[in-house]
Amino acid sequence: MKKIFFILLTISLVLNSSCEKFLDEPYDNRLEIKTLDDLDDGLAAAYPERQDVFTEIMTDNFHHYATTMQASMGPIYIPLYLWKDEYQDNATATPQAAYAHYYNKIYEANTVIEEIEKIGGDETRRKAILGEALMLRAYNYFSLVNLFSMHYNPTTYTTDLGVPLIVGVPKENRPYFGRATVKEVYDQIDKDMEQGLKLLKEGEAAIPRTPYRFSLASVYAFFSRVNLYKGNWDEVIKYADLVVQDKGTIVRKLSEDIERQRTTDEKFFAQEIMNPTLHSNLLLVCQTTRFLCRPFGFRLGGFYLSHSLFYTTPTTDLRSKLFSSGGTVIDSVALVVKYANQPNNPNAAQARYDCFTMEEVLLNRAEAQLKISAPNISKAMADIEAIRRERIVPYAALPVPTNGDAALEVVMKERRLELLGQGFRWYDIKRLGIQIEHRLNRLSATPDEVLVPNDKRTAIQIPLPARIGNPVLENQLNPR
Repeated sequence: MKKIFFILLTISLVLNSSCEKFLDEPYDNRLEIKTLDDLDDGLAAAYPERQDVFTEIMTDNFHHYATTMQASMGPIYIPLYLWKDEYQDNATATPQAAYAHYYNKIYEANTVIEEIEKIGGDETRRKAILGEALMLRAYNYFSLVNLFSMHYNPTTYTTDLGVPLIVGVPKENRPYFGRATVKEVYDQIDKDMEQGLKLLKEGEAAIPRTPYRFSLASVYAFFSRVNLYKGNWDEVIKYADLVVQDKGTIVRKLSEDIERQRTTDEKFFAQEIMNPTLHSNLLLVCQTTRFLCRPFGFRLGGFYLSHSLFYTTPTTDLRSKLFSSGGTVIDSVALVVKYANQPNNPNAAQARYDCFTMEEVLLNRAEAQLKISAPNISKAMADIEAIRRERIVPYAALPVPTNGDAALEVVMKERRLELLGQGFRWYDIKRLGIQIEHRLNRLSATPDEVLVPNDKRTAIQIPLPARIGNPVLENQLNPR
């Protein structure tokens, strides 16, 4: 009996010891935040992917060619191409994936913002971390509101539906969050950006020196873009000037990219074009998620370069060398090679996507120079020529336009071509009120759908999974 008792006591002690050790460990693999290093690790994970590049197929940059489309892609992307609310979702590059992704990154940024108040350490570094977290939250909300809401319009933004604002870590299992207005979302973005910039300046010495994290230059680029969308032209110029002051007017040397394409192969070229050691990209994300540009960057995706770009870009423009042609002249299946999961490499393990580039900053400033109260054509064209100088062989400057409207037409043409395939055209269509037509058969005389200026469908519908079980969102759908 004593022997049995001893055995049971031994087992009990072992079990109790094991249980205590088990309870001392986190019950899952989530990050335990105890130090500034832990916060920094969490912050690095809060950077979003470019989950919005699927919008390229919703623009006038691409046309549909059904013969080559992989059958499984039709139910996903044809509805999006026709600006429909209902689409099959079993892919990465969709509004549903984008909505979930950006809110997940907001959660991670909110976690850092809350936890940093509980952790001591070097004050300079604490400011840098908090400033970066606020900037990330602003970036994610800016992406969400521009995808799922109407464009920023001071005459309607107090009633236009924005997106749910979540500025803390939810403590309930699944709380209901209703949609704020577009104005309220932008007010939060502005607040986070202003506070974030102040903290980053104060903590500048502790800002990570990597192209995959916010720097002051990429923060200024972000300010430039936000003010462009809001129509604050003087502010666009102010912040673009700060980027140039920091980095210089340095744009991608496309001739070096083209030589790399000629001497290697397409998939290596696509992998390297966003290499931060080769080009002055201001902020990059390196992600393992594949297929973000697959609808328009894969030969079986079914969407190919618009004729208005493919046939009008001269061979003297090196940007035409980024077009990867296939099929025949009749087929007109040309793709844009800028990211790694491309025509001959659809299953690339990882890719770099750009969030901010010097080219975009210069294009922002050029447009703003023509929309300020005293337009400056010469300055606008100087920014355009800074880009064209590295694009045109042999280089020859464009004639200086004689009026602001003609100059703006040049700027917008260059903007569309330069940023092709990078996920910015959809936002330009929204904010500029550009009418476009889409055809399932590109040779059809009659379009299947027409998107008119300020079309309600430019506010992508809140995805179904976000609305299921949430009666608040179900009653706040984007009007049609």
